[in-house]
Amino acid sequence: MNVRGLSKLVIVSIVIVIAVVAGIAIALMGVMAPKRMTVVVIGTLDPVVHLDPRKAYEFMSCEVLYNVFDTLVRYDDVRKEYIPWLAERWDVSPDGKVWTFYLRKGVKFHDGTELTAEDVKYTFESALKMFKEGVAEPAWMIESVFERVEVVDKYTVRFYVKVPSLVLPVLSFTVCAPVPKEAAERLGEKFDLKPVGTGPFKVVEFKPDEYLILEKFEDYWNKEAAAKVDRIIIKFFRDASALRMALEKREVDIAFRHLNIEDYADLEKKTNLVVIKGRPPFIRYLIINCKKLPDVRVRKALAYILHSIAVPEIVEKVFKGYAEPLYSLVTPCLEKYFKPVFKKYVLPPDEAKAKAIELLRAAGYSESKKLKLILGYSLLHYGPLEPYVAEVIKSALETTGLIEVETKGEEWGTFKKHFREGVFDIHLLGWYPDYFDPDNYLYPFLHSSSSGPVFGCFYANPEVDKLLEEAQKVVDVEKRAELYHKVQVILAEDVPIIPLWIPTYEYAIVFWKDIKGIRLTLEGILWLYEISK
Repeated sequence: MNVRGLSKLVIVSIVIVIAVVAGIAIALMGVMAPKRMTVVVIGTLDPVVHLDPRKAYEFMSCEVLYNVFDTLVRYDDVRKEYIPWLAERWDVSPDGKVWTFYLRKGVKFHDGTELTAEDVKYTFESALKMFKEGVAEPAWMIESVFERVEVVDKYTVRFYVKVPSLVLPVLSFTVCAPVPKEAAERLGEKFDLKPVGTGPFKVVEFKPDEYLILEKFEDYWNKEAAAKVDRIIIKFFRDASALRMALEKREVDIAFRHLNIEDYADLEKKTNLVVIKGRPPFIRYLIINCKKLPDVRVRKALAYILHSIAVPEIVEKVFKGYAEPLYSLVTPCLEKYFKPVFKKYVLPPDEAKAKAIELLRAAGYSESKKLKLILGYSLLHYGPLEPYVAEVIKSALETTGLIEVETKGEEWGTFKKHFREGVFDIHLLGWYPDYFDPDNYLYPFLHSSSSGPVFGCFYANPEVDKLLEEAQKVVDVEKRAELYHKVQVILAEDVPIIPLWIPTYEYAIVFWKDIKGIRLTLEGILWLYEISK
């Protein structure tokens, strides 16, 4: 072989060696290079106040905690029933007073320790202790429903209960989410800033009023509900304008609670954004002070005017279609229990007015002796549009020519004090359930023990009390539904409270089109693990 041929062979060999080395290097770089982190940013006006589930009672605090912690059971809004979660199954004694739950084995907290029955027992007992000390408000549910809890073995926990029908609804709320005994005792008050849960996300950093960073928990026990993104950042904004600007600049991927009503309609026109509105379990209603308005004919007259004239205007004009009429105190999200009993008060406006005038005249009112009402409302607690709602109601009632209405807007603390003292004839309130069950939509409002002291309604009906108490003892869904349907029928006859509308604007979400998996459950939970980008 001549020198020239040898040189070519050497050159080719060198090129091949370089190519192989380069390929190996590139492959190694691919293996060793850090994976690109998938991050989704959520913007909100709602603050996160507590990250300890035993203390959290605010909407966004609980929203986060549903994704950082797990509960023994969970409500499945497709099957419309409670399903096993941290507990793989449970048994109930024949009298419904003893419930035994069998925990899944191998469930890890974010610190690597295993969930045991001792942690569940500790959670309940420490929450009750904190409640008695005044620092765990939602633990009233535990005190009301459970007698005591005991450890049977490492993975079995037994509850002795007072109210059988509420065991599953209360166990699914964040206050009952197990916390690790060792970490909670070691961290003390700091657990509220650095929580340790079993959920699909763990808390990385929390700076109140600024941001909260959540990160995927790699050892999450339920692979089907594992997080699809690596990190969720929740940014807190002071006003709706700033939140909208951040959304349009893509500084946030999702805007959730609360843009202005006008923003939603405007953003629906944007081709790169998606606007959805869920049906929240939140309800709005008018309380009637039954001490001041004892005549049911007067209360029925108000129902005709409000449902036939005021509510349509509130839904379409005040809230631009981001609301829907409500025909019972029970949310329609609870399909088996909901009975739209107030639909009978929906008539063409002229017919409704004539019916109301007939009832008012029968009750002794006339043009020279008008029914005079003070309508109370909170200035800002339910948003900036509340004064407009009050004016719509005033205007509608006064169309009868037999009613005069004085509206009185107050700061929340003063307003609450006044309606509980019975200052107002009628007043506007809203309700987000503590637990997702018809009991929580009916008992607090209509049972004589709480109707007056808590809501300023002062309604008392022994038959209703008996039905509500009986329903708390029954576990069977069909039997409970029958009882709650009877209560709702009486509600529409006695009219101590008038359900008004469902604020779908509370659950409106706006997000960029490349964000997938946005869904609000019937309970109003945004499962962050379903979100992808």
